[in-house]
Amino acid sequence: APYSYAWNSAAGANGTRRLQARAVDAAGNVGSSAEFQVNVSGGIEDSTPPSVNLSFPGNGATVNGTITLAATATDDFGVASVEFFVDGASLGVGNQSAQAGPWTLDWNSSSVSNGPHALSVVARDARGNQSIDDDTSVTVNQTVLAVDESFSNRDANGDYFDQGGWSGDFVADADNATAGAGGSQSSYGYASSGLSCAVGLKTRYLQRSVVLGSAPRLSYARKLDLRAQINSSTYARFRVLVNGSIVDESSVTYANDVDPGWTSIENLDLSAWAGQTVSLRFEASAYGNVCLEAWSKARIDDIRVGNASEPADTTPPVVNLSAPANAATVSGTVDLTATASDAAGVTKVEFYANGSLLGVDLSSPYSWSWNTAAMADGSYALMARAFDAAGNMGSDNDTIVTVQNGTGGGGGGTPVVVSFASEAGYDGYVKASANGSGLALGTLESSFGLALGRGSDSKYNRAILSFDTSSLPDGAQIQSATLTLRHRGASGDPWSSPSGNTLVIDVKSGCFGACALETSDHGASASANEVASVVRFTGGTQNSGAFSGAGIAAISTTDRTQVRLRFEQNQGSTSYLWIGSGVDATLQIEYLP
Repeated sequence: APYSYAWNSAAGANGTRRLQARAVDAAGNVGSSAEFQVNVSGGIEDSTPPSVNLSFPGNGATVNGTITLAATATDDFGVASVEFFVDGASLGVGNQSAQAGPWTLDWNSSSVSNGPHALSVVARDARGNQSIDDDTSVTVNQTVLAVDESFSNRDANGDYFDQGGWSGDFVADADNATAGAGGSQSSYGYASSGLSCAVGLKTRYLQRSVVLGSAPRLSYARKLDLRAQINSSTYARFRVLVNGSIVDESSVTYANDVDPGWTSIENLDLSAWAGQTVSLRFEASAYGNVCLEAWSKARIDDIRVGNASEPADTTPPVVNLSAPANAATVSGTVDLTATASDAAGVTKVEFYANGSLLGVDLSSPYSWSWNTAAMADGSYALMARAFDAAGNMGSDNDTIVTVQNGTGGGGGGTPVVVSFASEAGYDGYVKASANGSGLALGTLESSFGLALGRGSDSKYNRAILSFDTSSLPDGAQIQSATLTLRHRGASGDPWSSPSGNTLVIDVKSGCFGACALETSDHGASASANEVASVVRFTGGTQNSGAFSGAGIAAISTTDRTQVRLRFEQNQGSTSYLWIGSGVDATLQIEYLP
């Protein structure tokens, strides 16, 4: 002190500027001075408009319900605002959750009639220069259920699919037809025959099950590179099949065909399978009969099946406890390992001994280190349980081992640490006005995460996380508990509005209501309030403080345990953050068995 900074105002554009000082201490607490305005003259005269692009939804998309419009905008002196329009009427000014992130705005498409509508976006800088992107047309249809896959990981489960249920050997590729709501990809299949004398037919595929309604239609985008260049017996092809029947195809025999860009295939008629559950399959195949090359390279994107829905997932994961072997004698610390697979993805694998939970692994390869020295010598039945996103559970319980440490065992004197991922199907966020009125469920979980703080609609968001802690032993003596959260974006700093605001945790033994998210969860009574807090963080993960005694006592060993995250004080202006759920939110518990 005194603190100062030399600002070269001549490097900026002419006009009014707002100045403010902020001080940060070692604990991350922030204090801000009052703002004051200055007028810059003699600087750079800015006459260059921003550049702007409406990135979601794509041109030609069919939409329904509430969707999140997204646009990217840049300007040499900074973008001041991005405004969204439908049919020339303003929908409002968007928000930017991160400095380099997209500008977004929620649009309830039920406010306009079914049919085609023009979307546009205008970006403005501080000098009033503006530019427009107005080449996007969408069709609003509030009655159509659809499978909609743009390979942008909208469901935020870590893969590149927006929806579960896909299988096959296509892979993610950065070359995409249109940008989705998140980091957008396409799906890429490469089949090569004749290379290194590996002759014969080679095929790569991507497929899923789809429940078709009446008059179903399929649209998608593709980019093909087909080559069969040796003799008249070589061929390369790309096919789309429904229940094994070809509905679209492109092929070459002793020829080449390379698409210079993306091609949109619109409204293929699938009425022959109306009312059925079918297999939708994309194939890239190549055939060569000599030691030279034929190949089929296919990229697909923006798959949409109108008048269709995803079939309910009732298939449990397949799991195998691969080590230790059945009838083995073990001592000391033993690595329990398991393999698990599921068409929609495995969310976690739990390990048990004689019915008591030992630990949980959230990602492959699945394993847990078991300290047998804490157990009495004798026979133990081991089990692995695997779960998918729909809550289906598969188990492998045919392994029995003998613990032989020669010490008589510790009888459970060593603490056990387990980690529970939140149940994404029961997680969510609820918003309300400052007085508790206007309750509503949040709708952007699949795109951004769970909101906390004050949103652009002036409502205050609280997040609910659900953990199935029923696998804890009934007699478990819980020693400590903490919550780990993952940051997924923010607007402003909700911890500093007002200064010193605190993100606190309430705990409910069981569920706040009916377990599934309800608007009443916003203010429902908890078993213990403010059991811990989470300090300010701006990225990555952050652990909460240790739960209080009341918080530990509220953790259920026979049912779910739900936690509610909320800011202790209401923000004075728009200021919020997004956090993850599922594997991005975990409850760590240490207990004595």
